[in-house]
Amino acid sequence: MEPAPLKLEVGVAKLPQNGMPVRFEASEEERRELTALLGILSVDALTADLTVRRWKRDGVEVEGRLRAKVTQACVVTTDPVPEAMDERIEVIFVPDGSKLSRIAPQDDGELHLDPEGADIPETFTGDRIDLGAYLTEVVGLALDPYPRSDGAEFQDMDTDPDPQGGRVSPFAALSQLKTRD
Repeated sequence: MEPAPLKLEVGVAKLPQNGMPVRFEASEEERRELTALLGILSVDALTADLTVRRWKRDGVEVEGRLRAKVTQACVVTTDPVPEAMDERIEVIFVPDGSKLSRIAPQDDGELHLDPEGADIPETFTGDRIDLGAYLTEVVGLALDPYPRSDGAEFQDMDTDPDPQGGRVSPFAALSQLKTRD
């Protein structure tokens, strides 16, 4: 697996009682690499203001906000479509192998997930957490999957022939070939 384009490793061996503030601003190179990874036109800005604190015995809680300005291609016209992101970050990390990182099956042997409930904690190894990989994932998930320019609309190309517009559907052309025989 390739390393994430955003580089933000945080040491979590000795966190302050009130948590450790972390301010991150992606460099030009990181933004360029993230642009290539996501297959978009550009990542113009990306910042994160986070607080990293101890959670339960061995876990780590990260809270804050990620803000970004990106540009994607319109799915209709391919024109540039700017997009502003403001994502809330709330994630728990637990050491690899922790019982808290697994979902325990219920008495009926099934795994019951609450779609509105808390996420399963992420895992980490050693005394450092790679928040860059997590922030990369947040940006990728926050992207508009179908960005559109203002007023851009899909046109239905599978319609019957329109004598006024001159468009001919492929099926109408095939039916004309059939009637010649």
